[in-house]
Amino acid sequence: MIARWFWREWRSPSLLIVWMALSLAVACVLALGNISDRMEKGLNQQSRDFMAGDRQLRSSREVPAAWITRAREEGLKVGEQLNFTTMTFAGDTPQLANVKAVDDLYPLYGKLETDPPGLKPTAGTVLLAPRLMALLDLKPGDNIDVGDATLRIAGAVIQEPDGGFNPFQMAPRLMMNMADVAKTGAVQPGSRISWRYKFAGTPDQLGSYEKWLLPQLKPEHRWYGLEQDDGALGKSLERSQQFLLLSALLTLLLAVAAVAVAMGHYCRSRYDLVAILKTLGAGRAQLRKLIIGQWLLLLVISVITGGVIGLLFEQILMILLKPVLPATLPPASFWPWLWAVGAMVVISLLVGLRPYRLLLATQPLRVLRGDVVAQVWPLHYYIPVITVVVVLLLAWLMGGSMLLWSVLAGAVVLAMLCGVVGWFLLNILKRLTLKALPLRLAVNRLLRQPWATLSQLAAFSLSFMLLALLLVLRGDLLDRWQQQLPPESPNYFLINIAPEQVEPVKAFLAGHQVTPEAFYPIVRARLTQINGEPTEGNSDESLNRELNLTWQSQRPEHNPIVDGTWPPKAGEVSIEEGLAERLNIHTGDSVTFTGDTQEFTAKVTSIRKVDWESLRPNFFFIFPPGALDGQPQSWLTSFRWDNGNTLLTQLNRQFPTVSLLDIGAILQQVGQVLGQVSRALEVMVVLVTACGILLLLAQVQVGMRQRHQELVVYRTLGAGKRLLRLTLWAEFALLGVVSGLVAAIGAETALAVLQTSVFDFPWEPDWRLWATLPVCGAILLSLCGGWLGTRLLKGKALFRQFSG
Repeated sequence: MIARWFWREWRSPSLLIVWMALSLAVACVLALGNISDRMEKGLNQQSRDFMAGDRQLRSSREVPAAWITRAREEGLKVGEQLNFTTMTFAGDTPQLANVKAVDDLYPLYGKLETDPPGLKPTAGTVLLAPRLMALLDLKPGDNIDVGDATLRIAGAVIQEPDGGFNPFQMAPRLMMNMADVAKTGAVQPGSRISWRYKFAGTPDQLGSYEKWLLPQLKPEHRWYGLEQDDGALGKSLERSQQFLLLSALLTLLLAVAAVAVAMGHYCRSRYDLVAILKTLGAGRAQLRKLIIGQWLLLLVISVITGGVIGLLFEQILMILLKPVLPATLPPASFWPWLWAVGAMVVISLLVGLRPYRLLLATQPLRVLRGDVVAQVWPLHYYIPVITVVVVLLLAWLMGGSMLLWSVLAGAVVLAMLCGVVGWFLLNILKRLTLKALPLRLAVNRLLRQPWATLSQLAAFSLSFMLLALLLVLRGDLLDRWQQQLPPESPNYFLINIAPEQVEPVKAFLAGHQVTPEAFYPIVRARLTQINGEPTEGNSDESLNRELNLTWQSQRPEHNPIVDGTWPPKAGEVSIEEGLAERLNIHTGDSVTFTGDTQEFTAKVTSIRKVDWESLRPNFFFIFPPGALDGQPQSWLTSFRWDNGNTLLTQLNRQFPTVSLLDIGAILQQVGQVLGQVSRALEVMVVLVTACGILLLLAQVQVGMRQRHQELVVYRTLGAGKRLLRLTLWAEFALLGVVSGLVAAIGAETALAVLQTSVFDFPWEPDWRLWATLPVCGAILLSLCGGWLGTRLLKGKALFRQFSG
């Protein structure tokens, strides 16, 4: 009997919307769970490749041997690296080189690309950057002098997995084996060197060792993984994860709203049926069995169809990402299935419990009086309780992310804004002189039921707004990066330019039709005092190394002032915003530096916001011209060059002490990760859009019963079908236009908050929203409402309603 009841009720449009919304909720959570699980493993693999390990410990001196021994006892693999700068010679030709000495385990993760392929620096051999070989006119098989050692060139190093990005790196790369370091004699007491230890192991092994190690670290040590990276790749991954969370949140919110609207409408439409069954002798237990059985069948079917859709979307995603993902990915765990089924059950209980409770409590008296409704679980108690439960569950699911609170707070504020602005716009329409009868009838009907109109406007506007948010932010993920790095952005840095070389370098570049960016002077100094108080004991990484200071008369375009005034005058300095926050420095405070020759103090008069991920020269401190004249200086610039290595080789031969850094590989790597995640997000956009359309259909369906009665009256008074059809289309088109305008206001407001506070994008008004949302809203609602409304104009339907 339950199956027959369910099959008969299955044809109800409201129940179909509930089924589709629950199915999409399952599909969303399942697809997102599997995608996130598998992509996280793929991204984690890329992250490990990027740093050639799971964790890295950096130090200015060799760490205690007990630390390495303990790591190996924990089951971790440990790779050791030593970085230093020294002179290399090919015969009588000198060239400064940045040496990276590695052990036999290198790399723990990732691939060292060499020419010929498959090489590693073994004892007695080295790998050279192609530019270093060109500068010294060497080839594989030749010998090169590195300090006091003579080593054979095995080949060229093309790409290092942990090459990273450091605009102040000195000289081209030379990679050698740790066993040959002592032979070079280049590492002496007082030498500026950097020790790096790479660790690889399971999360449990890493967690146990990290817990033991962290209390012993000193200021000169830095322990980190890619998730702690503030660079371009780390920021890109963080934004991508935030976007996945946003898409999941919007999908669930839209699914909850669609199920709530459709399930409430379905149950209200069955009050009369249940009242009749009770008058015919149906007991409460029998009705409860029918209703709960119908509910359980609906959930089972939703799990099956939602699971199929979710797996389908996952396969589509894997096909789209095949060119950029590893050849094989481990399968997802069983947790996404548990999350999907759990989310569906929770949604159905939260939004369906009260409507079904009211349906079960329907009184037989309703057969005689259609206005009799059971009074259980009043809305003014039920809605606050359910809202708190939903918010707590979402906070638990998303880990209390700031993204969640931003979206929820914005939804509440914007829902109120939608209602107020929507009603205001409709009243403007009322004051207009409308000659077309269908349009006049449509406006009058919308104004005759203000609460129903406002609720529909709020729901439609929020649906359009959420969809617009997702689509705009999805484009921003790639567009903002491309805007920061346009096609003509510099791809080479010139480092370590001596003051007397600045003009000759400018002349050389001008002679080859190359236009460099600004030339930045660089002075290395350590921040030793803040307001006269020593900085010793402060664990901030910037206080435990020399900083690169500069002076400029003009503010860099990508460094907006957030506090104070520009430019700094004599005895003043401008500081970067993040460092100022970490060190609690404000405008008016004094900072003292210790350089190579003297100590100097300056007053902070401005705070700048610096975009570190832009891969352009950036500085913590900017002084006025002349403030650092007493300190040893070098200069830096950048330029764009895409026409081969000839110019680069000539540049290094004419200026052998100037270091050239190629950042093209870094840009390519970041772009690859962004492209990979962007393809994944396209699938989530489809799911969110489908949930939004279901919510629109559910809202349209709610008003069909009353519209049916009104159409019968109009028809009885002599109105033709054409007039009624045009009135329906005009009504939904007006709702779409007004909802689109309100959604544009809401979307611009939400975008301003999300882009600046969550995604750290510069906000700019998007004129496309104002043009497309009203038009798309009018078309979409006209199609949805017009199609459903046209069904009411069929002769048999009108006749049944009139005769009943």
